[in-house]
Amino acid sequence: MDVNALPSLKQNIRQLKKEKAEILTSSGDSAKVKRIRRKIKLLKRETRELAAQKKKSAAEAAVKASAEKTAAAAAGE
Repeated sequence: MDVNALPSLKQNIRQLKKEKAEILTSSGDSAKVKRIRRKIKLLKRETRELAAQKKKSAAEAAVKASAEKTAAAAAGE
């Protein structure tokens, strides 16, 4: 999954939480609530994985940029 999909996943989680709250207040259908909880759990897991991936790629980009900067400074001397 794309790292840029992170905000949309979080929005989906918020929407599912609202649906869950509506179901609990109206009918209390435990099967629907159970399904929604499972979806939320899976989306949260995916969100955590994407956030870690994004953090890792940002760190790699910073290391690469600093290495290029050092090489450019060494070449200029």
